[in-house]
Order: sequence, then C-alpha cells, then structure tokens
Amino acid sequence: MPLLNLSWISSQVKSWFSRNGNLVTNASPDDMDRHNVRQVEAQHAASLLYNGGPPNNNHNYTDSLERTNSMQNSMVSNDPDFDQGRISTVRRTFCLFLVFDFGLVVLIWLIFAIGNKKGGFPELERQVKKYTIKDSLFDVVLVSAARVTFMLLAYALFRLRHWWMIAFCTLGSCVFLIYKVVVYDFAGSTHPMDYIVLLSSFILAWIETWFLDFKVLPQERKLEQRAQARLQRSQGANERTPLLGDQPRRGSITDVGSFYSPLSTPEFSDEEEAVGRSSRRGRSSSSNQATPSPTMDREYKRLGKEAFDACWQLLNTDDWSIEKEKENGDIVFSRKDPKFGKIFKGQGIMDISAEALRSDVFDKVEEAISWNATQEECKILRVIDRQTKITYDKSTEALGGAVASRDFVNVRHIQKKGKYHISAGKTTTHPAAPPRKDTIRGENKPGCYAMMTLDNEPNKCLFIWIVNVDLKGWIPQYLIDQAMAGKILDFLSSLRKHVEDIRQV
Repeated sequence: MPLLNLSWISSQVKSWFSRNGNLVTNASPDDMDRHNVRQVEAQHAASLLYNGGPPNNNHNYTDSLERTNSMQNSMVSNDPDFDQGRISTVRRTFCLFLVFDFGLVVLIWLIFAIGNKKGGFPELERQVKKYTIKDSLFDVVLVSAARVTFMLLAYALFRLRHWWMIAFCTLGSCVFLIYKVVVYDFAGSTHPMDYIVLLSSFILAWIETWFLDFKVLPQERKLEQRAQARLQRSQGANERTPLLGDQPRRGSITDVGSFYSPLSTPEFSDEEEAVGRSSRRGRSSSSNQATPSPTMDREYKRLGKEAFDACWQLLNTDDWSIEKEKENGDIVFSRKDPKFGKIFKGQGIMDISAEALRSDVFDKVEEAISWNATQEECKILRVIDRQTKITYDKSTEALGGAVASRDFVNVRHIQKKGKYHISAGKTTTHPAAPPRKDTIRGENKPGCYAMMTLDNEPNKCLFIWIVNVDLKGWIPQYLIDQAMAGKILDFLSSLRKHVEDIRQV
C-alpha cells in the first residue's frame, strides 16, 4: 500500500475548496460550466485521497475537463429550433396546415358563390349581407375562421401542449356542420360545390385533430425526452454523484458473475454424477446458442463485401443529377439504377481530415445519436472482425411527422480503397433485433459513408453519403424523394456542427 503524501493531498483539497466556496444555484450556462468543472476537480481530489498520492499523469483528468467543456455543445435533440426555445418544426407544419384549412374553405366558397345561378359579386353580396342559414354558406367560412383563430392562438402563440382546445373546436365545428346539413336547402341550389364546402370543412377539422394528437404532441414529447437525456449526459457529475464514481475498492470482489451456486441434488440421493452431467449439458447447450456459427459469420462477411463492391461502383459513377443544393456547398444528387431503383447521394466539404473523421464516424457508431439529427437510436449488435459489424439503427421522423420513423438492421463493411475511407452496408437480419410492432422496418439496399482527403487541403475532406433505401409502407414516391433529400441535408448539417465541436475540444 503506497504511503500517503499528506501535505500534498491537503494542499490539493484546500486549493479546490478555496475555488469552490459556494454551490452554484443559478442555472446560467456560464455557471453550469464552472459548476461542472468544479465537480470534476472534486472527483479528482477525492480520488487522490482514496488512492494515496498524486497521479502519475493527468491524462484522464484533462480529458474529463475537456469533455465537460465540450458537452454543452451536444445538448441537442433532433430539432434545432426546438432546442433553441423556438416553435418546433412539426408544430410549425401544423400551424401552416391550419392556415391552409381556412384558405381552402374560402377558395371553395368563392367558387361556389361565383358559379351559382346569379353568379359574380351580386351573389357574394347576397351570401354575406342577406345571409340565411338555409341558403348561404358564409357561416361555414366564419366557423372555419373561428376554429383556425382559436387554434393558432392556443398552439402557435401560447404553445399549448394539450388536446383540449382542438377537441373543443372540432366538436363545435362538427355539431354546427351536422345542423347545417339538416336545415340547408340543397334543392334550391344547382351547384355541386355546396356539398364540397361542407365536406371539406368537416374532413379538414378531423385531419387537424389527428395531426395534433398523433404527430405534434407525441413528437414534441420525444424531443423533450431526448433533450433531457442528453442534458443529463452532458452535465456528467453533479452534486448527487459519488465523488469516487464507480471505482472498485482495493481487495474488493468486482466480478460477481464469476461465483455461482452449484445445483442442489435430491435429498439422500446417490446420483450426484448424473446431476453433474445434466448441469454440464445445460451449460453447453446455452453456450452454443449464444455463440454465432462460423457459417453465419461468413455469410455476414459476404453480404458486407457485396455492399462494399456495389458502393465502390456508385462512387466511381458520374451520371448523377442534382436534386437539392444549399448555399454552403452541400448537394444532394440522384440517379435511377436499373437494379436498385432511385439512389441518392449527398456530399459536402468538412473542415477536418479524412482520418480524423473516419475515426469518429466509423468507430463511434453508438455515439452518433448525440449529434446526428437523422438518428433516434443506434447500437452495435455484433462485431465479427475489424472490417465487419452488425448494427441496429432507427431513424427520426421526416416531413414534420408525415413520414414515420423506420428501423434497420445492417451489416457494415469498413475498408480503405484508393483515396476513400468507406463504410458500406445493406440490410440483414439478426436474432438480437427482431421486428418491432410499433416501428416499420425499412430495407437498406447497398449504401455507404465515404470520405476523401482533398489533394491541396489535407485538413479538409469530401464527405459522401450514398442512400439507397426502401421505406416500406404506403407512402407516395414523391414524399419519399422529398424526405430523403431533406434527411441527407439535415445529416450533413449535423455532421458539420459535430466537426466544429470536435475541433473545439
């Protein structure tokens, strides 16, 4: 046991307490940063007291301080506007749909009024100034305006997070429309648009209810949960965290799993040997089930290499057409392949070397959700060798919730070829990730991440993401195209912000 250097330890502890005279009570960002640094220093001092002397080096301590300073930048969910206290993307989409609701009802009513038997502005004047519930549809427009106004006030201005307002508005609209249908004089009208006015107002009211209750509120709850989880991870140690963390005590037992109780035998039994054989057979059977077969590993390797070869051909193909382009140079291309269908390729210049980015993106797969706005979940199911691994990924929703989350099980093959560092993959199956009832399982055809160092700028690289996915489900193709292009641009923006965080550490 090392001798205690009491004078040196005492000076370290006094120094820390002199800097940490008061607890942080205000939750400003600067105070939180100082508080987190003090907590790391407190753990460091406690470790010194426990271990009995100064450390041989300060590598872990320095790393802890650097992580504490950089974690504030990673406290994001998957919606930058929501993270900054502004209205979320999905709520903004809902508010736009409310405005569309009112505009569509007004437009249909104008078509109905102008196309009626009198027609023109005299009919519009009659519908408004000489209004009667039996032969005018102007009240439907007023009901739509009132419904939209109340809901914009509740969900845009006050950002209400409850369904009671839309329930009240939808109920009131439906009661009025049903009464209107009963008393309206359809026989006196020769224009079919009056039916359309009433039906559109009824249908739009229920679409809004569905969108808020099944998309807006659940997605915002998810965003809050992700932000809170990342906030807890980013804060690291706090006043409730033990100063010594999870360090085992000297001489203590750390591997409880190495001890077991033997199987008991029947009382007064002389068949201990038979029981022992049965126990050994049971352990052998479970061990065989837990160990993947060499045949499956070879198949996984074959699938990974197959995906890699397909992606290498796509990387060296020039016939791509531009889908979307941003001012910062990020571009999304597409091409139609006779074998795989429509394929997307996104690319952008990153201010980091290919080697450094490769290490962060390829090797730290499970940490991607802390910065990748397109991923909700990611984990490694099995590492087969240095080049091949099986992963589970779950994407976030797209188009304001119009396209729901999808999950994927992929085999990935990592290899450097030519100037490119490539992580290629395609869909596979694995017993550790069966299909979920609450999530549609998509299919990833051959796709990859690839990065290449620029010839004249070694501290920059060209990052490429090739996406070839079948989202499954009943989704129109044009929505898939819009969703994929937007997802790729969101990913490039998230990666660029992550690169900035890496460079600041």
